[in-house]
Amino acid sequence: MDAIRTRSRGRTLRDALALVETLACYWLTIFPLARRELRRWQARAATIPQPALREIATRALEQEGLNAEGAALFAMLAPARQRTATTRLLIAYQVMYDYLDALTEQPTPEPVRSSRQLHRALVTALGQPAPADGYFVHHPLREDDGYLAELAASCRATFLRLPGAPVAAPHAIAAAMRSGEGQSQSHAAAFTADHDLIRWAEHATPEGLDLRWWETAAAAESSLVIHALLASAAQPHMTAARAERVTAAYWPWIAGLNALLDDLIDTAEDAAEGTHSYIAHYDSPTLLAGRLAAFTAAASRAIDRLPLRSRHAVIFAAMTSYYLAAPQAADAAIEPSARAVAEHLAMNVRPLLVMLRLRRRLT
Repeated sequence: MDAIRTRSRGRTLRDALALVETLACYWLTIFPLARRELRRWQARAATIPQPALREIATRALEQEGLNAEGAALFAMLAPARQRTATTRLLIAYQVMYDYLDALTEQPTPEPVRSSRQLHRALVTALGQPAPADGYFVHHPLREDDGYLAELAASCRATFLRLPGAPVAAPHAIAAAMRSGEGQSQSHAAAFTADHDLIRWAEHATPEGLDLRWWETAAAAESSLVIHALLASAAQPHMTAARAERVTAAYWPWIAGLNALLDDLIDTAEDAAEGTHSYIAHYDSPTLLAGRLAAFTAAASRAIDRLPLRSRHAVIFAAMTSYYLAAPQAADAAIEPSARAVAEHLAMNVRPLLVMLRLRRRLT
């Protein structure tokens, strides 16, 4: 028993040191570069000639900029000499991801076909061929002056130069294809019945895992597994086994929790706007809190099996705390679920909550 307590105290100390190291490195080196990259893409988006597309691109950057800042935290998985390139890659990929999300929310006669074509940019960015007929061939707004293609090309050029890219690419491409299809099915369900989304999610659920269809669908919409693999590709001794462990940790547990927490925080907004919410499928608040706790515990166990465990643990804690620090987390309907997640995190997140609440006030 004493040995177990000693190991537990040792892990707590290592995690605390990793938290301090990661946050210091992030704010002093990664964050300034991330902000510069976001300003660069904001300037590029402002040059799109088509007014509607320019509005979609600039609004996505304004509303989802914190997503990109969060994605940049994954650069802590890269060796120091690769962090600048990895940060640029992570920012560009998340900017592209949010832009695609905004584009596929636009009404179109063929929502799945249009979204699938647009989301081909996710795999083009990882080394796959770009579609010969372009990304907007089925989208009513048609042309964005090459903005989406430029985002994909920027990611591709950086990713393929990373030392572990050949090993990480198959896993990242599979994750991007799943994510693109999940986004396509989800957005199409907003305009039609959700039968196709349910069938797709049931088929996509990993065998042997106790997941509801909406949990699989939610997990597929998160970009976290892709970011973890992109950052891991910066490691010079990347192996297929390591890429598989990273994928298994982030998909579906960390990605699913990320997406479900996003819906949880937006509960009131989604209800007011009539927006589809995955958490609305739970029969009771008690069941919701229990499932979120189960996702948190499963994610924590999966992280324990990863190389660079402490850094993955900090990233996971930071991503989760982003939602726990939101003002909505204190609402009576949300607080029990938020508390259940916090109780099952393996790390003390109080310093993160303070930092993120301050960051929100300054945004």
